[in-house]
Amino acid sequence: MIRILSHGDIEPALHGGLFLSAGGRGMESMAGQRAIAEKALAAGPVRLVSTDEMDPDASLIVATGIGAPGGGKPKVKPADSVEAARLLISMLGRAPAGVICGHVPGFNAWIVAAALGIDYVDLASNGRGHPTVAMGGMGLASRPDIVITQTGVGGETADGDRLSVTATGNILLTEKILRWAAAQNGGLVMAARGPITAGFAVENGASGAISFQLDLGAAMLAARASERVAATVDFLGGRCLVQGRVVTNSVTYGNGFDVGVVVVEGREGRSELGVFNELMTATVDGERVATFPDMIGTLDPASGNPLAVSRLRIGDEVAVITAPRSKFPIGKGALDPAVYPEAEEAMGVDLRSYL
Repeated sequence: MIRILSHGDIEPALHGGLFLSAGGRGMESMAGQRAIAEKALAAGPVRLVSTDEMDPDASLIVATGIGAPGGGKPKVKPADSVEAARLLISMLGRAPAGVICGHVPGFNAWIVAAALGIDYVDLASNGRGHPTVAMGGMGLASRPDIVITQTGVGGETADGDRLSVTATGNILLTEKILRWAAAQNGGLVMAARGPITAGFAVENGASGAISFQLDLGAAMLAARASERVAATVDFLGGRCLVQGRVVTNSVTYGNGFDVGVVVVEGREGRSELGVFNELMTATVDGERVATFPDMIGTLDPASGNPLAVSRLRIGDEVAVITAPRSKFPIGKGALDPAVYPEAEEAMGVDLRSYL
């Protein structure tokens, strides 16, 4: 299957992708994300290609961003994604056949595909937002013998803080370097990593993640604003844990991550949401009902727009939606026990036993 993405795909990709970001991003980022998509379509055609169309030996790269959503005011622009990809390609010494995103919305991969004239593959490292590169590493965290290269770009030349970094090694070591670079740029750098083969990506990544994102977004937009919570639940085959008011938000930024707890109270009970950049755990009246990589997301009940953790202020109305991991594409990196100790230590909760 080959599909040329158009302007009509932007809004479904936005709504589906921002919800699947699991609280890492929300409606306040819509304008910026929409602008990246429009720049991509202006730069050239974006060919969404199914994995069936790819030679298993074809070389792919991952276009992503590394940072913390609430860490500050990062200086990044769409061209930084292209520069990071070109820097990576120069290090690898060969042009890739395609690009995948770390997780949706994935518009940075749109612009890399258009600018470099390569395919955008219907696959992501993971099908929902994840807080670390290792969780989106498609199992590489348990393979320290495999060497990859990661590049990151950010900052402004005019301000004297332009930043470009390259790291080669296993995924855990190189992530630490890119995370440090993101901290120097207000919490985010645009990044690329590779090489991986299409065969490896199909075996270990979230195949069909982009089509799922687009279909979810279309289902959300087909419903009236006040009915999008129900439409999202129906599409995912999930449940609305609670719809009510935020009574606590203890999320704070430190060491490259947003960490804390958001508590929502409504007719269904009291839900505590554990945060490590994205929504990672959900409990209802003290019982754990969802754990990463299960889907945990938030919508504004009135507008149906996705809400970021940073926008969940005390007194705000919010609907908390979950779906089991079996209901959407996920990558093997999200099921790798080796990627969990960092999050468990930061959050002070058990995650691995729920795998």
